[in-house]
Amino acid sequence: MKDMVSINDRYRKIMLSFFCCIFFLASGAQKGNDLLVYAVKGTVTTTYNNQESPVKIGKVLRTGASINLRPGARLTMVCKQGKPLAVDREGVFPLERWRDSCKSGTNSMTSNYFKYIWTELYARSPEHAEEDKGVNAVTRGEAPSRVEYYPNRVKIEFSRGLDTLNYVSGDFPLSWTCYDYDGKYLFKLYDAKTGKLIYKDSLFRSYIMISKFKELLVPGKRYSWTVSAPKAGIIKKRILNYVPAIAFDKYISGLQIPLDIPEDAGAQDFRIAYMLEQRHYLAEAYAWYKKAAETAPDMEICEERMMRFRSEFWISN
Repeated sequence: MKDMVSINDRYRKIMLSFFCCIFFLASGAQKGNDLLVYAVKGTVTTTYNNQESPVKIGKVLRTGASINLRPGARLTMVCKQGKPLAVDREGVFPLERWRDSCKSGTNSMTSNYFKYIWTELYARSPEHAEEDKGVNAVTRGEAPSRVEYYPNRVKIEFSRGLDTLNYVSGDFPLSWTCYDYDGKYLFKLYDAKTGKLIYKDSLFRSYIMISKFKELLVPGKRYSWTVSAPKAGIIKKRILNYVPAIAFDKYISGLQIPLDIPEDAGAQDFRIAYMLEQRHYLAEAYAWYKKAAETAPDMEICEERMMRFRSEFWISN
């Protein structure tokens, strides 16, 4: 009898573990099908579990919910797969309507942007906070730094974003970090094609503004730069491309073409900033991040990204 009780107990534990596993997988699948609100104009509400609530940017729309667009309203939702979905007519629509619409299959910069947006908005949602209760949340990492040093020598760190910088105009710092050194650094700028030294400077601070040597740069040319310090080892050269204004104007004009989905002004500014950053136009990306933060002060992601940018690249204003 005791053996039978023991076997039954083991069976119940196995079945309990099985159903918990199924529930976990189902919950993960459900989260993967959630849509997030990217842009909204006019009056839009959602009904979920017989409860109606207003729709705003960043709201999670769960499977089983429905959305109600009043006259003149427009809505853009984002799939986890990186695909935006637009609704621009009056009516009540169940989310099941878009059950098979999120299959993207592309790996374009636009698709990657919307994947990023889905992740960032979901991380800020009450639903995500509820899931993380009692669980140590994984910190969302920003752009990583690259540490280049030999053992027992000075460690100099660079943002990966500065591996290649496309420079157009204005001013921007070339920066680095060294926590265990308070002496001087030697900055050198070279012609990337010939390797000829064009400019050098000795400084205590861990950045140099491009304005210090801008008059030596020629639009359309490629340069390299490096920083050294005693016992720092070999530091690889980084690239500085001086992009002609006419070439950049053509590129930015393409980014400013409206998408074929409803998009708020702040969301458009943020998207342009993100695209510029991905293409290594850092000074211009920062200007657009600032613009997005001013245009959409209620979008937390805009202010956070701008502040991260300041911290990462040592920008003072």
